Amino acid sequence: MAALLRDFRHGVRMLLKKPGFTLAAVAVLSLGIGANTAIFSLVNAFLLKPLPIHKPEELVGCYSKDTRKPDYRAFSYPNYVDLRENNNVFTSLAAHNMAMVGLAEGDSTRRLFADIVSSNYFNTVGVSPFRGRPFTAAEERPGSGIPSAIVSYSYWKKTGADPELLGKTLRVNGRIFNIVGVLPEGFTGTIALMSPELYFPLGMYEQVMNDFEGHVRPLAARKNEAIILVGRLRPGLTPETADPLLAAAASRLEQAYPGENKNQTFVARRLSRLSFGTGPQSDGPLIASSVLLLAMAGVVLLIASLNVANMMLARGAARSKEIAIRLAIGGSRLDILRQLFTEGLVLALLGGAAGLAVAFWSTSAMVRSMAMLAPIDLVYSAGPDVRVLFATMAFCLLSTLLFGLGPALRLSRPSLLPALKDGPAEDLAGGKPRRLFARRNVLVMSQIALSLMLLTAAGLFVRSSLAVAHVEPGFRLDHEVRVEVDPSLAGHDEARGRQIYRALLGRLRSMPGVESASVAATVPFGMISLGRAIQRSSDTPKISSRSNIVGADYFQTLGIPLVRGRSFSAAETEDPKTPRVVILDHLAAERLWPKGDAVGQHIRLLPEDGTSPAEDAEVVGVAGNVRENIWGGDLQPHVYVPFGQQYQANMNIHLRIAAAGPEAEARLLGAVRQEIRNVDAALPVLTLKTMRGSLESSFDWWLVATGARMFLIFGGVALLLATIGLYGVRSYTVAMRTREIGIRMALGADARDSLRMMLREGILLTTVGVSTGLVLSLALGRLLASMLYHVSAADPLVLSTAPVLLAAVSLLACYFPARKAARVDPMTALRHE
Repeated sequence: MAALLRDFRHGVRMLLKKPGFTLAAVAVLSLGIGANTAIFSLVNAFLLKPLPIHKPEELVGCYSKDTRKPDYRAFSYPNYVDLRENNNVFTSLAAHNMAMVGLAEGDSTRRLFADIVSSNYFNTVGVSPFRGRPFTAAEERPGSGIPSAIVSYSYWKKTGADPELLGKTLRVNGRIFNIVGVLPEGFTGTIALMSPELYFPLGMYEQVMNDFEGHVRPLAARKNEAIILVGRLRPGLTPETADPLLAAAASRLEQAYPGENKNQTFVARRLSRLSFGTGPQSDGPLIASSVLLLAMAGVVLLIASLNVANMMLARGAARSKEIAIRLAIGGSRLDILRQLFTEGLVLALLGGAAGLAVAFWSTSAMVRSMAMLAPIDLVYSAGPDVRVLFATMAFCLLSTLLFGLGPALRLSRPSLLPALKDGPAEDLAGGKPRRLFARRNVLVMSQIALSLMLLTAAGLFVRSSLAVAHVEPGFRLDHEVRVEVDPSLAGHDEARGRQIYRALLGRLRSMPGVESASVAATVPFGMISLGRAIQRSSDTPKISSRSNIVGADYFQTLGIPLVRGRSFSAAETEDPKTPRVVILDHLAAERLWPKGDAVGQHIRLLPEDGTSPAEDAEVVGVAGNVRENIWGGDLQPHVYVPFGQQYQANMNIHLRIAAAGPEAEARLLGAVRQEIRNVDAALPVLTLKTMRGSLESSFDWWLVATGARMFLIFGGVALLLATIGLYGVRSYTVAMRTREIGIRMALGADARDSLRMMLREGILLTTVGVSTGLVLSLALGRLLASMLYHVSAADPLVLSTAPVLLAAVSLLACYFPARKAARVDPMTALRHE
């Protein structure tokens, strides 16, 4: 240990003697280690960090599975109570369901994330309120109507950490709730990233739950499958051994209530990081994305390490005499090897410390970018913790092995006689300077190849972004505005909601600059979509389709062409008593009537829950096809239902505007917001942006743009490091061959000959590196093919542009050292032998 500390102190002194070298190496390593630490911080926050609950590894989800097909459904409250009271599987079984609620804040209403929970929920997850109390069994009872609420620690802090908060009230969905508890710091529920701000008892389910249609079924109904179960297994049980016991419990329920529990069984599964659906979910996509990000960062670390390895070899050449003297007077090679390796470790630790700062800044920026897409606040803690610090140390050690071990081994065995002579230092890179595959040249060519691989990936994602920007969605993007509102979040029922939409449309249509206005339940490329099965008659196969509820002038407002038939009438979009009608898109009409005209025909609208009767409707029109997403592959059939015949509280108001230019659009958006406040000051405006802005903030767009940004950043860093490495190697080569160049010039060679010779060697390095990089780029492109939109993994434009860019930068990196060689003074070069 004493020897190690001595080597450490000596290493620090040696690095302080060469501040230029030390700063350059630390800067390079900080980029490599910082990139890896930043990505690991994200992976840690999203995937590795345990959920903030007691012994999360013991918590499982309990799911109701269809025995005939791989479908899952939620539990009804009566089924939950029966299973909770009669099972030999769980020590505790809790129920909950997520909800989007509207919280009144002054004159406005804010949409936020809430959880409706059973009275034993907090006990099951192992958390107790640090102020107040949990919910009681009486508050859980369906229809109890006891308006209690528990707030999260983050909500309590955001509202001023009021010590007298208990007993105060909240206005949620237009109703008053009493605050009875505050949860402890750090608790965010059973889902990573999304933390409820408010918690309500199951007894307030009907008052809190928003199904977007204003028709919430009673929680006490056994057919109302509305809650999700989490539980702790009894000691000795695993999900696999629990399944037969749960299947027996499901069988008992089917025998007791066959109408509601036919063809179902129960299973237990470990909770995934984003487990908020009715069935078990895999972390596979999250793991795959994490591996890809870590691999990208790993390539940057490798390039940085190769760069520093070259710097260490160049510096070692200058220290060859020192090392030779120590060996000549009896020093052991092991001592020198340990000292050189320790110097490398000191460099890596300094780079790691700087990398932590780089990682902290870049991680915060990346998470803010990701959080922008969500309609709710994302909860994350991507800052340094024990795992991140240990990972940073591991990156430091790995980089030391990558850049320090090889140079240390080589420098610890110099040729003593040449090293002890005065004059130019020996080339310690291995081989003669002009050998193409000398060790130093191999390091540089590797950097060039890896840089090209990342640059090519960046080019593919940029091309994808451009393709997305020019996507043909089937509707107009320019001169269109989208406004999302939800009267139910302000406590309004269907009758009042319809009045609000009529008033809003009337006011907005009369605004200067607004050419037409309509409403729709969903918006293309949005996060929420509605599905519905349709069929031509009861004896024909059904087809799955996207469903939308629209108002009058919807197709005109969005510029969706009507191929045949007519649009909905004003009566059909306002009066629920009019005969049932629908409009199909061209794809749905073609699938149902491939050889005939769909207009005038009748279809059956099949309910999603399978319990309500099917509805017959006449097809009155056929509209053009609309693309709903980027990654969905082929277009999907659409069926449009008039707003008057189906209500949804959460709606999008579409405006066709005449305004042109950002300033005019901004003024119009401000005027639209004011008109909404004039109708109802408490009505929450959830979205107010242009349709192009809506597309650019969609998840699909964000995924492509984020991929492009990430690869551009990593590719740019890699290009910078490779350029520095190539410049350093060529400069070192010129320094090592100054005497040779002087002899050549003394024998008649001119400056242009020296320039051509050095450029030719640099170009040869670049050519080999680029050729290798193209092979790696094609392999990486195949891996990324599923993430690209309308771009081939072997896109010729990218595969030609990226190498040309890299070659041009590399040529510049070679030119300046070559120009220096061309200016060598033969007399100066030959002065020392």
